Amino acid sequence: MREIAPNITGGLCLAVNAYEKRGEALAVGASLISETAIIPRLLIISNNEINKPLPVIDKQIVNASKVIKRTINRKQITRGDTFTHGDVTYRINNGKGKVKLGLYVETLRSIAEQFQIALESWRRVFVLRVELHQSYKSDNSEAVAKFIKGLGQKLKREYGFKQIGYCWAREYHGKGKGQHYHFALFLDGNRIRHSSRINEIIRKAWQRPTGGYTIGKIKRPYYMVDDKKMEQEAMYRLTYLAKVRGKGHRPPQAKDFQCSRMKAI
Repeated sequence: MREIAPNITGGLCLAVNAYEKRGEALAVGASLISETAIIPRLLIISNNEINKPLPVIDKQIVNASKVIKRTINRKQITRGDTFTHGDVTYRINNGKGKVKLGLYVETLRSIAEQFQIALESWRRVFVLRVELHQSYKSDNSEAVAKFIKGLGQKLKREYGFKQIGYCWAREYHGKGKGQHYHFALFLDGNRIRHSSRINEIIRKAWQRPTGGYTIGKIKRPYYMVDDKKMEQEAMYRLTYLAKVRGKGHRPPQAKDFQCSRMKAI
């Protein structure tokens, strides 16, 4: 017999199961429990658990010496052509084919927040996109953390920046491209005349004398944003960091994405 207690409070549903004597033997082996006994079972079902979205199915990628599982990610994904942050609607780079790339909404918001703070703080914003390659797959993102710390110190010392904005996204596409980081930099454009010197500082901050750390080539890597048109173009390029593809190939303690924490001046 199964009795369902009505859910009055909207919290938990209680389902009580009881096995009663029906005149036939139970289809199990020898048991110390009498077949004639009524055995109550209390099953607690949470409405909250029922309404939770199912997690993304875990996938595996095979490394040379071990199997590394993709980290389960429950972030919200969009496949639309635009997204809005504050009172500004931006076009997003979700691919040019028929099948749209999924982009993480939380990541899009973080990028837009830092970009808009930069726009509010400076009359002109220098936006630079860089692709940082690493020759081996790591269980953490210490390399990019050290890179950002050293880069920030050098840029502040040479240009006198009070704040430096950035966002980075870690990706892995198998051994063909390996582990790499898409990196974006937001700087006060009033203090910059050309990107060549900054590119040299970035190269020295990332590369190692022993090798293994290289910088990829990007078509039109920088924008000097001083109007709405350039704001849209730069943001379109920045949204590429939010794409789902390539993310999750890391241990749970490592990160796929991180932004600076600039405050409006």
